[in-house]
Amino acid sequence: MTDEYYLTDNIRMINDKMEYRYKDDTFKMIKKHNWHHFLSEYGWQKIHKNWITKLNQLSKVKEKNSLYGTLDCDSDGDCFFQCIANALNERDRETDNYYDSKDIREIISDDITEEQYDTIITYYRIMKDANDFSEDWDPYSIHSIEEFKDKIKKSGHEYWGDYILLQLLINTLQVNIFILNCNSLTNDYSVYNTLNDYNTEYGTIFLIYEDMCHFKLLGNFNGKIRSYFTNSSIPYELKKLYRLKT
Repeated sequence: MTDEYYLTDNIRMINDKMEYRYKDDTFKMIKKHNWHHFLSEYGWQKIHKNWITKLNQLSKVKEKNSLYGTLDCDSDGDCFFQCIANALNERDRETDNYYDSKDIREIISDDITEEQYDTIITYYRIMKDANDFSEDWDPYSIHSIEEFKDKIKKSGHEYWGDYILLQLLINTLQVNIFILNCNSLTNDYSVYNTLNDYNTEYGTIFLIYEDMCHFKLLGNFNGKIRSYFTNSSIPYELKKLYRLKT
């Protein structure tokens, strides 16, 4: 039985491989040397050249073309949540589940306990007092857990995703979330330390944190572009980078 579905009018998945429709209406398989040319139609771009160099140094096989890409999922304050949603949609494609940034916001807010709320709002107020709070809302204006939940659920720039919510996301969604810095302003291309342990039973999502203000989804091409990984499908270079068991 053929498993076939379309990502765009010209890009289709067929039996776990990607193909592209040419002008003569024929399809040809997308390959490692040209994936970025065709998948740019869907929004995928090659990862920054500094990360290409770093990951190539960790690779056992020297590819002529980097197989790592980034997807700009959304803007306007929802990029973090939409990146998570896109990866989960890849995981759940064969089910009726479909997520967008609003769904992820609601899942997080619904799972917050009173104890967690007290801890989180205290951190935010400490950051505010230290002039280290960059969001457009005032943590001192929040007086209850319900007000805080409403704030999280509101799309846009009022509440961005941040490291404080990472542990909640990991526990609620049962996913590992790893973040790579990509800061062209400070030339910082390093691993963002989330202080969370890796769980081999969870799926894994990798994000790019770009110029300290925007999240993108990280993917790897191997016959198809993948952004949600099981323990066995995480690329070798990323396992080495994060010192995960290979």
